[in-house]
Amino acid sequence: MLRRTTALSTALLAVLVATGTAVAQAPDTAQTHTVAVLDFDNNSGKPDYDSLGKGIAAMMVTDLSNVQGIQLVERQHLHDLVDELNLQQTQYVDSATAGKIGRLAGADYVVVGSLTAIDPRMRIDTRVLRVQTGEIVKTAQVQGDQDRFFELERKLSNELIDGLQISLSPEDRQRLAAEQEANRIDRLQTALAFSQALDFFERKQYVQALGRMHVVMETNPGSPMTQLLYQQIEQKAKDSAAQRVRRGLGGLLRRATGD
Repeated sequence: MLRRTTALSTALLAVLVATGTAVAQAPDTAQTHTVAVLDFDNNSGKPDYDSLGKGIAAMMVTDLSNVQGIQLVERQHLHDLVDELNLQQTQYVDSATAGKIGRLAGADYVVVGSLTAIDPRMRIDTRVLRVQTGEIVKTAQVQGDQDRFFELERKLSNELIDGLQISLSPEDRQRLAAEQEANRIDRLQTALAFSQALDFFERKQYVQALGRMHVVMETNPGSPMTQLLYQQIEQKAKDSAAQRVRRGLGGLLRRATGD
């Protein structure tokens, strides 16, 4: 379920939003870590933010996909494993459960996280689990003003990269920072709209997804990540509408011919 690519970061983002897959360029001479990033839990007590954990995980994947030495497990593959195991989202926090998913996914590390507070200040807790031993190799916590969301998300990504024991050159860090800046989302409500759009998209509710992406595009029109998700949703919405029209015409034809 893993793939390698040497495409540019925009192509990586296209893969992420189109198929739920993101992979990083893996150097031949260095060890490559296979990483599974699970959707973050919402333990804030505010159910309106349930989908935010999905969006944050996707943003983490986007950042990690720009790091050499990391391969990422397909997002859809992780969803399929959760369905097969009949697990609930809240079980992700349990290390044993996360480790089981990681083993089935062929991952070396699993990243789990949770939103523990939203208002007035936001707090996100994460853990990096080494699948083979069950050891927690990194814990990280970020907190701050919810309308400085980008700073929290960037800090969290960098903490996770350090936890995976990936050594980045100054050039690598500069490139990663540039990619993060290009995809920055400053306000929590914009991040929530992006997360809701992604959630609707993965549930094949394309009209609703498109509505939420309109909100995102008003404030983040230049982000490659949001542009590509918008394009994918828009195309799926058009395809879905065309299928409904074809089914409707087929039904009319059958009734007209008496079949």
